[in-house]
Amino acid sequence: MNKPIIRRQSLPPEIATRLRELRGALKRWVLVKGTSRWLLLVLAILATDILLDRYFKMDFAQRLIMLAVMVSLAGGLFYWRVIHPLLRRITDDALLHEIEARYPQLKHNLISGAQLARDADLEAKGVSAELARTTIDRSIELARQMEFVETINQNKLAKNSVLLGVGLLLGGALALGVFQSDFLRIWFNRNVLLSDDQWPQATYLEIVGAKDGTLVLPRGTDHRLTVRVIEPSRVSDVDVTVEIDGSAGQSTHQMTPTGKLDGREHLFVMHNVSSELTLRARGGDDVTPDVAIKLVEPPAILDLQMWAVLPDYTKMPNQKLEGPGPHSIPAGGRIRGTAKVNKTLQTISVVSESVSVDLKPTGQPLVYDLNLPDGNDELAGGQYEFQLVDETGLGSIRPGKFAVSIKQDSPPKVFASLLGISGLAVPRARVPVSFNVIDEYGLRDVSFHTNWKNAEQENESGTAGKRDLPIAKFTTSEDAVRQQQDVTVLDLEPFDLSVGTSFRLLVRSTDSRPSEPNSADSAEFLLRIVSEEELRADLLRREIEQRQAFGQAYEAQLELMTELQALAATRPSNQAEQFETDQQSRMIAVARDQKLIGTSLDAIGNRFEEFLVEAQNNRLDEDEQNLAGLQTIADRFENRIIRPIRALDEEWIAMANRNLDNCRRLLHRPDELSTAVGQTTEIHQRILEEMKQIMDAMVDSENFQEVVNRLLEIKRGENQIKEEIRKRQPDENEIFDEEDIFDDD
Repeated sequence: MNKPIIRRQSLPPEIATRLRELRGALKRWVLVKGTSRWLLLVLAILATDILLDRYFKMDFAQRLIMLAVMVSLAGGLFYWRVIHPLLRRITDDALLHEIEARYPQLKHNLISGAQLARDADLEAKGVSAELARTTIDRSIELARQMEFVETINQNKLAKNSVLLGVGLLLGGALALGVFQSDFLRIWFNRNVLLSDDQWPQATYLEIVGAKDGTLVLPRGTDHRLTVRVIEPSRVSDVDVTVEIDGSAGQSTHQMTPTGKLDGREHLFVMHNVSSELTLRARGGDDVTPDVAIKLVEPPAILDLQMWAVLPDYTKMPNQKLEGPGPHSIPAGGRIRGTAKVNKTLQTISVVSESVSVDLKPTGQPLVYDLNLPDGNDELAGGQYEFQLVDETGLGSIRPGKFAVSIKQDSPPKVFASLLGISGLAVPRARVPVSFNVIDEYGLRDVSFHTNWKNAEQENESGTAGKRDLPIAKFTTSEDAVRQQQDVTVLDLEPFDLSVGTSFRLLVRSTDSRPSEPNSADSAEFLLRIVSEEELRADLLRREIEQRQAFGQAYEAQLELMTELQALAATRPSNQAEQFETDQQSRMIAVARDQKLIGTSLDAIGNRFEEFLVEAQNNRLDEDEQNLAGLQTIADRFENRIIRPIRALDEEWIAMANRNLDNCRRLLHRPDELSTAVGQTTEIHQRILEEMKQIMDAMVDSENFQEVVNRLLEIKRGENQIKEEIRKRQPDENEIFDEEDIFDDD
């Protein structure tokens, strides 16, 4: 009986193991080859850099560029020679082909067995199972007998290993040479550490008079530039040239030997030196560092630091003053600072039309204290100028100037508004006031300023009452309060105002200025004190106006739905292009009207919210709560009007807007347009139903409010009757004032 072939989807373990060994050896081979080549290339680059710097003496910028180039090349070569080959994946078939090529006697048995072993369904392809198993077993047997690793070129591996060893040896020698050899140490410091070390030279040059890379020359004069060959130069008989860099470019000039110091001194005359230059001397194998020519100027201020010292009440730090100004400084402020000059001076002063102040040195010969004003006087505005005289009596040619303007402290800015209250208020109303007070330097207090007249005093010049009520008071701490924004409530009940009184209200603020503080007022608000009956009647009137506006929105919504249905039912005429244009215009108008209706509903909802807040601020709901079993204004407005309007606007009106946009896009597809219009019409019908319910609630609220007003009027009448009866009822002591009325005599 034939043994069934085993279905496999991978190489036999014997072959896979040998391939893994081969792949590992191959990676080592690639690593040795790549690293050796990379190391030798890097050493060649370093050798090139050593030769270039030694014989061409590169400057700092050139050495920096070379370092960047070497690092870039080393990194790129390492990736290309080492990383990239290691990342390449060699397939098993490729390795097997290489093994077959190395051992022709295999006659493709090894790769045939491997391929048959990976085939999952040989019988379906008509391959003999017995033949396949024999081939696979044969390949396994061959794999056991062979060493796959020997496929790799061992001679090249040995050669690459030798090259790697040579590279490592040279690299180590270079590293050791940096510590042991002056030549390599100088190269390393110059080209890797970018230091200022110099190569050994036969000739050393010096520019006479240059110190710290600078040669100080008088402006506009001729100068005899001298260059000397100094010790420890081995070669002194050299030609010397000078290279000058200026605004006109670079020029090279041959220097003339003076015959002094055994011919080691060279001269070049520079005529009319009036601009900044940079020069260097070149002779033999030496080039001096660049020397900047600094021209001597007349006395001048090199660095001026000025600060405005603001008055203490501002609680603000000193402000740095830049440029000539004019600098705006608050009244009472001062100027402090320092002036650094270019040379030792005989005098330095600051003068203006009204003052002249001599500046005093601070202990350093070139730095002076600036104090304006000098003494207890206040700083005056105007143009100020620095006057400098040096030790030789030379004055400043371009005196420094700055201007000062004195800024008076501005009063605070006060903004206020009434929240939830109209021009009418009852005597016991609460008046919410939102205020925002801002001052540049600091606030002292915020308060209410009120005054009022009753109806009989409207035509009189005097006021019937006046009162200031504090809102906030601020202490003069380190941190000044420069803005106060809040909402506060003014209770009118303690004022004991009578009906008909004109009540005026404003917010007043005072700043923190110590002497003569500034104050400012907000806009004034006028409240007419009315009875609760009058305010309720006014609220009812405004409520009716909003119900009428809601009714207009209802009619507009009904017309909009009719227009949309008519638009969908219209059929195109002979002029199709004109018909589409008309349809598009009508649809745009419908969509616009729908959005306007939503805006109107939102405004009506806002108005009812204002009515509710106004009623609560005037405490009208308290009287309604005393009537048992009756709804309050908050219940009627919030639950039956405001919330339904918000829901209608946010849900159904928004849905209608989206559907109208969809209808506009379907104008050129009549069938789909009819369906979309039908859906939109259903939404419009729901909107009309909701609006009808809200209008009914508004009517019920108006009727209910009239009933409540009547009940409250009746209750007040009853209270007045009871009060009159109580006042007219005689005292029981008066009834029984006769001593003998109940005597038995």
